[in-house]
Amino acid sequence: MLKKLYKSLLILIVFLLLFFGNNCYAAENYKVWNDGVLASVDKNKTWTVTFNGNVDLNSAENSIKVYELDNNQSMGIDIVNSAPNSIRISPRSLYIPGESYVLEIDNTLKSTDGRQLGQAVKYDFTIDKDNSGDGISVQNYDQYYNALKDALSDYKNTLILNISNYDKDTYDLNVIDTVLDNNPNLRDWYLSAEANIQGSNPAKMSIYFKYTDTKQNLIKKESELQNKTTEIIKKVTNPDMKDYQKELALHDYIVNNADYDRSDDIPNDSYTAYGILMNGIGVCEGYADAMDRLLTAAGIECKMVIGRANGGNGWVDHAWNIVKIQGKYYQLDSTWDDPVTNDGSHLISHSYFNVTDNEMAQNHVWDRTKYPRCSSTDYSFYNINLR
Repeated sequence: MLKKLYKSLLILIVFLLLFFGNNCYAAENYKVWNDGVLASVDKNKTWTVTFNGNVDLNSAENSIKVYELDNNQSMGIDIVNSAPNSIRISPRSLYIPGESYVLEIDNTLKSTDGRQLGQAVKYDFTIDKDNSGDGISVQNYDQYYNALKDALSDYKNTLILNISNYDKDTYDLNVIDTVLDNNPNLRDWYLSAEANIQGSNPAKMSIYFKYTDTKQNLIKKESELQNKTTEIIKKVTNPDMKDYQKELALHDYIVNNADYDRSDDIPNDSYTAYGILMNGIGVCEGYADAMDRLLTAAGIECKMVIGRANGGNGWVDHAWNIVKIQGKYYQLDSTWDDPVTNDGSHLISHSYFNVTDNEMAQNHVWDRTKYPRCSSTDYSFYNINLR
């Protein structure tokens, strides 16, 4: 299963807050939710807060406020139900870039059955300064490509470019797909982008990115993932192993330590290597991403393939890998090598380990012009067992 590259809904940070029976706290007894660390967010950030009971909206309007951190100046906000037990908090006017704010939920907030919030909460955040600036000068496509790659690598919310001799067919957002294909790790946290153009020569192009989380959280997750990748490489491989032996060890590690996510509401992490390697659960895109990260870290060339597959119930979006062993390319689908069992036990298959294009094409389809040809059987699973 693949997440859509362009989602229309803003992904929100979600808090879980608890209502208690008759518990009551003084108004000044606030819990600082993020330990005083300023989260950096976009100027039109909308927050969603989830509770363990249905929220009294009238109570919410009187108990929730957003104000500037330095002078306590209140911001106008709109509060609506996104679900019976969730509220959505959005600014009536854009936050000011570089300014710091506080989201405050007072303990006077009540559920629909009259229970009061257990403890008042504060959440500090700042607005990303990337929302303003003179922009980066762009003279050609390569500079354009690199500017977007750098922005995605740095989780920038806004990128402003001044493009000489602007041409809409050259400088469009399709380049993001190319960036993500060439740098699969950037696919993990990116959700969507939109742009507007002003002028003609140079044209001022403003691109607005959306991610699955705040910049601080994404930096933390990426660091955790890189450390975990290094740990796994050291655990299951060694320098004396041949590339195909490393590949097999990493493939088997993923299959033995991850489960396919079949939940109704699949979280964003399950589409990433983070879900597979850190949480032990994910969907095909997560399996492929984890395989790509591990093999690349082990010094083995690997590509993520985006296509479709049919497991007997119709064609669905799917992701897998192509790996290069001893100068030849092979198809590798770790998701389909991790069969689901009724009792939840782990079974391992090698039916899709280093197979050819023709074998894979029996139930997979992909744009073959984008990927290397796989025709060798030298390092298929059955042949490596003969070595």
